[in-house]
Amino acid sequence: MVFQRKSLALAVAYAIGGAGLGAIALTPAYAQQPTDQQATKIEKVVVTGSNIKRIEGETATPVQVITRKEIERTGATNLNELMRALPTIDIFDQGELASNSPAGSGTATVRMRGLSETNVLVLLNGRRLPVNALYDSSGAGAAFDINMIPIGAIERVEILKDGGSAIYGADAVAGVVNFITRKDYTGLEARVGYGLSSRSDGEEKTVGVTGGWGTLDKDRFNVLASFEYFKRDPIYRADRDISRSVDFRRFGGPDRRSVFSPYGNLLDDEFNFTGETVKPCPPENFSGGLCRYDFNTSLLTSYNGADRWTTMVVGTFQFSPNWKGFGQFFMGEAKDHFEAHPVPDFFILPTGQWYTGRFMQGGPRITDRKSKLDELILGVEGSIGGIDLNIAAGQGKSKVENRDKNYYNADLWYAALEAGLLDATVNTNDPALVESLKVTPIRVGKSQVSFFDAKVSGELFQMKAGPFAYAAGFSAWKEELTDTPDELTQQGLVVGSIQQAPVNATRNAKALFAEVNVPLGMGVEVQGAVRWDDYPTASRTSPKVAARWQPNKTFLIRASYSESFKMPTLKQLYGAQEEGAINISSDEECQAIGQPAGCFIPAYQVNGSNPSLKPEIGKTFNIGGIIEAGPVSVGLDWFKIEKRDNITTPTILSSLLAGRTGRATNGQLLVYTNLQNTSFFETSGIDLDTQLKLSLGSLGKLGFRDVATYYLYQRQRGATSDPWYNYVDTYATPRWRNYFKSEWEMGDWVVGLTWRTTAGFRDTDDPATGEEPIPSSVRTVGRHEEGDIQVSWTGIKNLRVDLGVKNFLDRMPPISIQNVSSNAYTQMGFAELYHNRGRFFYGSVNYKFK
Repeated sequence: MVFQRKSLALAVAYAIGGAGLGAIALTPAYAQQPTDQQATKIEKVVVTGSNIKRIEGETATPVQVITRKEIERTGATNLNELMRALPTIDIFDQGELASNSPAGSGTATVRMRGLSETNVLVLLNGRRLPVNALYDSSGAGAAFDINMIPIGAIERVEILKDGGSAIYGADAVAGVVNFITRKDYTGLEARVGYGLSSRSDGEEKTVGVTGGWGTLDKDRFNVLASFEYFKRDPIYRADRDISRSVDFRRFGGPDRRSVFSPYGNLLDDEFNFTGETVKPCPPENFSGGLCRYDFNTSLLTSYNGADRWTTMVVGTFQFSPNWKGFGQFFMGEAKDHFEAHPVPDFFILPTGQWYTGRFMQGGPRITDRKSKLDELILGVEGSIGGIDLNIAAGQGKSKVENRDKNYYNADLWYAALEAGLLDATVNTNDPALVESLKVTPIRVGKSQVSFFDAKVSGELFQMKAGPFAYAAGFSAWKEELTDTPDELTQQGLVVGSIQQAPVNATRNAKALFAEVNVPLGMGVEVQGAVRWDDYPTASRTSPKVAARWQPNKTFLIRASYSESFKMPTLKQLYGAQEEGAINISSDEECQAIGQPAGCFIPAYQVNGSNPSLKPEIGKTFNIGGIIEAGPVSVGLDWFKIEKRDNITTPTILSSLLAGRTGRATNGQLLVYTNLQNTSFFETSGIDLDTQLKLSLGSLGKLGFRDVATYYLYQRQRGATSDPWYNYVDTYATPRWRNYFKSEWEMGDWVVGLTWRTTAGFRDTDDPATGEEPIPSSVRTVGRHEEGDIQVSWTGIKNLRVDLGVKNFLDRMPPISIQNVSSNAYTQMGFAELYHNRGRFFYGSVNYKFK
């Protein structure tokens, strides 16, 4: 795939009617000058990172664009697959890979620049989307699931690789991803696609229909309707060698098989293992003096299934030559089915002795999840006296419902165990009794965003080098979020699940924003922007200044500075708080509260949300440029993000040292380890984009592109007096990623070769400091490479056929011991940077009926 650097290149190309080289049209937009006749057709457009309409090519901030043609030629069947190929995007695919986390399994989010998904703002046609109320990696319920957007409805993707708060407000710290749908389409087309792995699993089926009616010039209206259905079968861990067992001693790792065995491991009075079992343990399951249970041999997936549909209707009506109304309706639904192993627990024998066991007779724990998303936007746009106006209002809603099966009422469960009515080591318990103990917990998460915005833009006056352009506007919105577990779950009375607290929160916010673009002459252009956001708990002003210098058509230098912020989420502010008993006993803790070493002081620990949280603050710096020499162009951008007041969960010791303490009503010490603004983060790196296009005469056209991101560091510290801890080269944080594509186009044929490379890393979670590098004894996970081949044919009018092979060399991920040494990860033997699908064959047919 060839990634256009600027959406304006596409806009200008369409405006002048020139398709160029299609997916290998590598020339930047500024080298493409329309004739006088063509210039009358050019329309100004608004691109991601600005509110000002313009017709120039590259702007002062880096924006990466993936066009529809490029999307089609990747063979990607969903947006997560498309995004994870981009070196700019950080991969951590735990939601797509693991099925044992029902709140997050099956979801896909976007990360950038070493920051989490809550620091990346995801837009649809320039506007925010309602988040998945149950999921993000931090549990804050503040990330959008991009799998809910159909890839067939996307015209292009624009990625702002800069802080975006001066334009879009909160959460655009690492960048902005704007999915832009198709518009102004007339005709009818249908698409079917099919794919299957070389191991005959992971089957994918896609059906899509798009129709468009009316033209604004002739009919004064245009309506586009699109429908897409996608289904994927799961791939199970047991069906790949790397993940078939959690006994990773075969790779030099630990035995991660569970001690909660169906045969029961006996405990003594102090709850230490005795080395004996309730029932005889098969020899192959006995390891380290304990009977083990291998949870990777069945049920759990290494690549989740999917079953979702989406429909979208976009309409425009021309009221008058200068005014038109527009509307957009979007609706989607996803159904997911997840199975985890039967309930593990501490069981008691009639003799009173406890053991760790697993109740196999009750069947696997099952979660059926249904996710729904809908959004309606209505608005008008036009011009008065040379001033462009855009006014819109809308509402987006997301609902996620988890229905669980084969869980148990804790009161009834333990009563049956203590009475000797239930034996967890056999499958011959009274079926009626087992069913009477079961409950079906339901958890429902909802989020909603309602908004109104209005903006004006235009040219204030003419300067020698061009117009002094401006934009200004106002926005107001309301966010609502609820997370409602059922009553038993709230009370912690569901065996096989954790206690969950409800959340019901809302907030109103408003913003004012302004932007100018000033051409100073000699190829110099300056952009300035500022935005003021006002929330109930905080207000924030975000400035931005950027400049570009383009002395000729082949050379451009740009630089920018912006400030951004991430607001605490509704869950972080208004979720539950819990108190638990602790003891202050370590020498460091005693010293922190002025007590002698060896003290023993009972206290309470406060965990959970914090209504006093402040916004996280970011600063972004970019410097870069583009050089074009004949068929070659090279783009290089350096970036740096500084972030402070990161929201984290502090340790007891750090809270004591910082004085985050109080007194309970009984006088006991309170230690606040709930969410706090405590840490600092910095990241810096380089983006490199190199292109070569060749004309082969009668043999067609040949294009090459290489895109890479290289991290200099991703470092974090808790306080200004602490050392920096650099996480680059540690687990799942490779120093660089590279994407290379070669594409040959001749007549009705296009043949493409893609090669993706991810750098290796040290197999540890422990970061390096300036004084303490990662020890040489820590093993290294090697780099991983995958290649794809695709052939497209358009030899019959209105028909396009695509055939391809992804990962044609059948490369499997490199083993990671850290992945199975920590319960924080997927326990599949490899980092969440990859999947173990292996070689995958696919094909699709697209036909335009008129």
